[in-house]
Amino acid sequence: MSDEQKHEVTLLPAVKKPQELVPIELPQKHQSFYDRLREKIEAFIREKGVNETVTGYVLLAPDLFVLLARLMLDKRVSVQSKAIAGVAVAYFITPLDFIPEVFTGGFGLLDDVVLAVYALRKILVDVDAAVVRQHWNGEEDVLKIITKVVKSADDLIGKKLVRKIEETLFRKK
Repeated sequence: MSDEQKHEVTLLPAVKKPQELVPIELPQKHQSFYDRLREKIEAFIREKGVNETVTGYVLLAPDLFVLLARLMLDKRVSVQSKAIAGVAVAYFITPLDFIPEVFTGGFGLLDDVVLAVYALRKILVDVDAAVVRQHWNGEEDVLKIITKVVKSADDLIGKKLVRKIEETLFRKK
């Protein structure tokens, strides 16, 4: 190889091939849960007149649920990250919460939102942000949402609950 050819090769950028987009459809049970959750949140907001700040966080719940459910189905997501997403999806569905919706209505979704965001933080260590963004339905960038929720978590649900969520998701094995 001549010096000129070597020089040309070194000027080529090291770029990964773009990954093919994989359309993901939610199973009917997840879509139905999303629809019911959205309706429940909207009804709670109408009935209780919740302030804008809390409303903004509570309305993230359905989109976070769908994002996590889609990540569980994506072949590009590792088994470990799928398990984390599965824990967060199960937390949305189960009536056993740190703040149960049955007693607190829409406010009870705040712990679900915080847990989902902390799960996404852990997933993003392993999964390319572009994959996560591909599955996001929300209007604002999902990484900005994660940052905003993490910064507000202590005020939203209290430091003790945030620590319990962190201990649950970030437990050393």
